[in-house]
Amino acid sequence: MDYSKPFLLGAWRVEPSSCEVTGPEGVRELEPKVMDLLCLLAEAKGEVVSRATISARIWPGVTVNEDAMGRCVWKLRRALGDPSRSPRYVGTVPKRGYRLLEPVSAIPVSPAMIARLVPNWIWGVCGALLLLAAFPAYWLARDQVAANSAPEDRALQLVDRAEGFYYQFEYDANEAAMRLYEAALELESDNARALAGLANTITQRVIRGTVDEWPAELGTSRIGNAVANRIGDQEDAARRLDRAESLARRAIAADADYPLGYRALGLSLSAQGALDAAVEAYNQALTIDPDAWEAWINLSDIHSIRGEDDLALTYLERAYDAMGRVYDDQTVLVRPWYSPMGLMIARDHAARSDPVTAEFWYRRVLYWDPYNREALSELAELLRANGDAPSAEALCAEGIARIGDATLCDGP
Repeated sequence: MDYSKPFLLGAWRVEPSSCEVTGPEGVRELEPKVMDLLCLLAEAKGEVVSRATISARIWPGVTVNEDAMGRCVWKLRRALGDPSRSPRYVGTVPKRGYRLLEPVSAIPVSPAMIARLVPNWIWGVCGALLLLAAFPAYWLARDQVAANSAPEDRALQLVDRAEGFYYQFEYDANEAAMRLYEAALELESDNARALAGLANTITQRVIRGTVDEWPAELGTSRIGNAVANRIGDQEDAARRLDRAESLARRAIAADADYPLGYRALGLSLSAQGALDAAVEAYNQALTIDPDAWEAWINLSDIHSIRGEDDLALTYLERAYDAMGRVYDDQTVLVRPWYSPMGLMIARDHAARSDPVTAEFWYRRVLYWDPYNREALSELAELLRANGDAPSAEALCAEGIARIGDATLCDGP
């Protein structure tokens, strides 16, 4: 097959000559080197392509660091709508390289053209042959489903469930996530997602302490409290954080392109008070994947601890933007935090006596969450305080009509 000509990759039509892919999300234009990478992986037909081979073919005669290659892979995944947590098209093989997870095929000849070229009597023969082929195909498909129960597949299912628990940020849910991550590692010891996830659950257990300290409220810096109380100097906490750091480093060793491995490392380091090293880890995560919204939030937290409030707010805004970009792929993880994050940003701008930007953020929250009571009432209060009573009353009337609560804008 000539990979300089158009071909199919799953739901995507790839046009190497124009550096475009066309699929469910429309037409995406790729940078030339990103298209070169896609064609190189296609040539391998699902086999692993080593980093050394990629470097030699895509950047001949040039020394390329891991960051440049990771960014190239990230751009390809982003164009294909392929989440790095559970990719469908581009897979990372730890310590080896990359491979395509979907088969590549040639562009089929149109049915109309075939109908013109093939005599009618052949269609009858083809129909009979297809009917006969259906029986063994059924059994082959059944056997394939059975084969999919490999340890790696069961580990993936456990990790997916664990992440759903972890992002609730509740004591019992964190404990459940910890057990699921451990079970996944028993099946696949070098699973980067499980290693990073287990590191995070351990760090969260340390920085949040008792059951009563677990309710997750945005704006409360658990890392800030840990640093202020020098929790890393306590023997039991230090032992747990050392383990979390070790797990995070194992995740990075297993998959150097998994951004949340670096995020897990940053979280454990920051809990130990190593804020500079934590910032470096978070920045590495964002170099690989600028949509790693958790890392943006963690960076905001560190700048807030340091008293760098402007940077802290900027990174919160970037976190919100990243959450919006990955919302469809990570709905279960992002949804509980999306509106509260927007509200936090709006309130911060209001507290800075910047009503125009605050209004923008309140309305941004309401665009995606039109029944949010806090956003409606606080925006109405902001409008009144800045002399725009008619707009406030119109907003309240609209909100009352939506929610059915006549006291929505009564104030405290």
